[in-house]
Amino acid sequence: MKRISIFAILSLALAILPAAPAGGQTTHNLEIIWQKAKPETSVYWQGWGFAMASGDLNGDGYSDFVTALDSSLNEPWIRYMVKIYIFNGGLTLSTIPSQTIIYDSLGNYPSFCIADFNKDGYGDLAIGDSRGVGVNSEKGQVNIHYGTGFDLNPKPDLVIDGYGSATATNFGQALSAGDINGDGVDDLIIGAPDYGELNARGRVYIYFGDTSGVDDWPDIILNGHTEAGYYENFGNSMDGTMDYNKDGYNDLIIGAYLNAKTGNAAGKIYYYISKGEQIDTIADGWIYGEASYQRLAAYNVSSVPADTNGFASVGWFGTPDWPSTTGSFDRGKCYMVPGDTMGEITPLWAMTGNDLSDSALGYWSCSAGYADNDKLGDKLASALLAFGDPGKVYLWLRRATMRQQPDAYIIGRASTPGGDALGGKIATAADVDGDVKGEFLVSNYFADTGNMIWLCKYTGPEGVAGRPADSGQRPAFRLGQNYPNPFKTRTTINYQLTTNSSVNLSVYNIAGQLVKTLINDNSVPLRIGEGRAGSITWDGRDNSNRAVSNGVYIYKLNMGGKSMAKKMTLIR
Repeated sequence: MKRISIFAILSLALAILPAAPAGGQTTHNLEIIWQKAKPETSVYWQGWGFAMASGDLNGDGYSDFVTALDSSLNEPWIRYMVKIYIFNGGLTLSTIPSQTIIYDSLGNYPSFCIADFNKDGYGDLAIGDSRGVGVNSEKGQVNIHYGTGFDLNPKPDLVIDGYGSATATNFGQALSAGDINGDGVDDLIIGAPDYGELNARGRVYIYFGDTSGVDDWPDIILNGHTEAGYYENFGNSMDGTMDYNKDGYNDLIIGAYLNAKTGNAAGKIYYYISKGEQIDTIADGWIYGEASYQRLAAYNVSSVPADTNGFASVGWFGTPDWPSTTGSFDRGKCYMVPGDTMGEITPLWAMTGNDLSDSALGYWSCSAGYADNDKLGDKLASALLAFGDPGKVYLWLRRATMRQQPDAYIIGRASTPGGDALGGKIATAADVDGDVKGEFLVSNYFADTGNMIWLCKYTGPEGVAGRPADSGQRPAFRLGQNYPNPFKTRTTINYQLTTNSSVNLSVYNIAGQLVKTLINDNSVPLRIGEGRAGSITWDGRDNSNRAVSNGVYIYKLNMGGKSMAKKMTLIR
């Protein structure tokens, strides 16, 4: 079954940086391989790193990631101008976005999800707007931009309207995806945690994907509940990325942070488990917050994969308020929870903040992907300390017997005015640079100054190095994004080949006319299990050695019946 990485992102900025430590951050067994400051210096642009998501939008085999900035507009109702930044993965990572999409007006700051909703091999971008605009004003909406291998359409290809006539439900506040109906195509999952208005039971809607795209009417509706007379805000967080019991259907976990079974606003997480067919509308398992106002699942829930015999995927989530019963940040606690158990679930393992230097552990938690490449997904959790403190993000490698001691961490800058607040959001990035190991994103979106996003890689002694192409693992057929892009005089194109067949790499103008042939041979034979990786430079000249004009060009790699193409821009 296809595994997808889903998450929410916000904005990034300009400049190319090599793999280097970020000034002021302290790391242990981690390498910062990319970083980006907030691209707009004005204080009116906010939310850099508030939402982050990753997935392969252009189908080149590298995970890409997305984020945004938002700025309030001076209108009768609150509206936001939003800039969405897309950064392509590849052997070389650029801090210049490969594409920027601008929404002149959204009803709220966006949420993100990337998955392949039409099974064409390209990731698609879903953007949640929980207040909506136009006919969906106050109803909410979700905009879909389908991947094509080139830039996304700057206008949505599909708008999913807020369901029915209900307003103020926060439809689209939370997004996830997974193959819920087992047809091999990703389905879209939309949360509306305030459905019911003052009686905010909450709802979750599931829209099936197929080869023509996402349905525009929900195929499954899951309703929230009341507990001890209180409504629970069901659907404020969700994760549908895993098939916990490996029956061919993805399962779904849903947070309801105001559930009052074990105390007012203690919180509850529901497990909907498939049993040889798609999930039904009755929860199969659940776990409660331990005490009043601990708000389990208030921020997010996540799943951590496992692709090794004897291990199953697990839920991973926390609360920064544990053990307080007043709703204030305390030491915090994270839970690793099985996904194939019915009824009330007991965690497999839990981690608590040790003292006030680790307070608010579990403010955000997520999978680190296969950080050490052992096919057991690893776990991340942030410990904000307090809004005026540096903040930390911890990484635990999954083992048969889990350890309390983290395997890696990054700590924010104490010297930043107001504190770095590092770990305000964290997100899985999957394999961005093609080394087979998973990377992850960290932001400090609500720091007073110096808003940044960092892309980190595990480098610890127990990490398994990314396997080279000749290790028996079949290398991917890949075409990297040219660098720099845009370019003035010359640019470099990276590629990777997999079979012993003819190869052609050529540049075309936007009308499809051949401009320059860069490679046209089969000069290097391949041994079994071995691939060719290389790069070539184009100097902006055609086959007659004449300088070409400014504009957008397409470069296309053909090999053994396979092809891949990308765009690049020449600006002299």
